[in-house]
Amino acid sequence: MNHDHHHSGGNQPGTPPPAQPVQDRRALYLRGGLTVLIIIAVFYLLTNHWLHVLDALPYIFVVGMMAMHLFGHGGHGGHGGHEGSVGGTAGRSPGNGN
Repeated sequence: MNHDHHHSGGNQPGTPPPAQPVQDRRALYLRGGLTVLIIIAVFYLLTNHWLHVLDALPYIFVVGMMAMHLFGHGGHGGHGGHEGSVGGTAGRSPGNGN
């Protein structure tokens, strides 16, 4: 039996990389456009409504800290030590009776 397989578009020398799909380019343009709009909005707020920004600064810090705590760990397991826990026994040693 001969099991030699040749697939087109693999890592063979001389093959061009696949073209970037249209949907990926659209997402890239959308992300770039949203970034530009956010930069314009922040510039407008900082130049024309500075006093309102200063009034809201403590609330912005609190919301930012909550958002970083909720979303900044990269999902569950960001603290470490949760991999082997079964039934809510994370952090307990087997012989301490807790």
